Amino acid sequence: MDHFKKLFTFRQTLFLLVLLALAILSFFFLDKAIALTIAPTAKVYRPLFKTLSLCIFPPLQLLFWITLFLIARLSQSKRHWTLPLFEISAAQGLSVACVRLSKVVIGRARPDIFLKKGIFGIYGPHLDSHYHSFPSGHTIAAFTLATSLSFLYPRYKVAFYLLAFFLSSSRVFLADHYCSDVLGTACIGMGVATFTHTLVEKITGSNKRYTHENF
Repeated sequence: MDHFKKLFTFRQTLFLLVLLALAILSFFFLDKAIALTIAPTAKVYRPLFKTLSLCIFPPLQLLFWITLFLIARLSQSKRHWTLPLFEISAAQGLSVACVRLSKVVIGRARPDIFLKKGIFGIYGPHLDSHYHSFPSGHTIAAFTLATSLSFLYPRYKVAFYLLAFFLSSSRVFLADHYCSDVLGTACIGMGVATFTHTLVEKITGSNKRYTHENF
C-alpha cells in the first residue's frame, strides 16, 4: 500500500482525475460533434494518420520491447537494461490483455458506425469489432509506454506524455475511436504502467525508482 501512496502523488492523481473528467465530458457533449467535424476531411490525411497510428500498434510495440529485453538479457554489456526492459515489456503485455478483454465486455460502438448508421453508445458484451471503440489499444500502448519511460527518465515525462497524446489523436482522425476513448484509455494506460512498476519494485526488493542515472 505504501508503494502506491508513493507512486500516485497528488499531481499524478489530479492529472488522472482531470483526464477522467474530460473523458466523461467528451462522451456526453463532444464526441458526436468532433466525429462529424473531422469526417469530411479525414480521407485527405488518412495516410499520415495511418503512419502515426502504426507507431503505437500494440503487437508491434510488444514485439519491439520483448526483442530489446531478450537482447539485453543475452548480452553481457547490456545486462543492466534487463530490469527496465522487462518492466516495459510486462506493462505492454498486461495492457494488451486488459484492452482485449475490456473491448469485448464494454461493447462501445465505433465512430464509423455512428457516421454511417447513427449508432452511438455502449451496448455491452459484443464480438463485432465495430463495437470495440473503448478502450483504444493503440492509446493504451502509447500511454503505458510513456508512463514506463517516465519512471526511467523522469525529467522527460512531459515530452513522453505529449508525444503519446499526439500519436493517440490519430485514432480519432481515423474514425476508429472517439475523443473520450483516448482520454479514458490514457488513464488506464498510466494505471497499468504504474501498477507494473510497483509490482516489479516490490518483487525485486528495490526501495527506490530506477532511472537512467542508476545505470
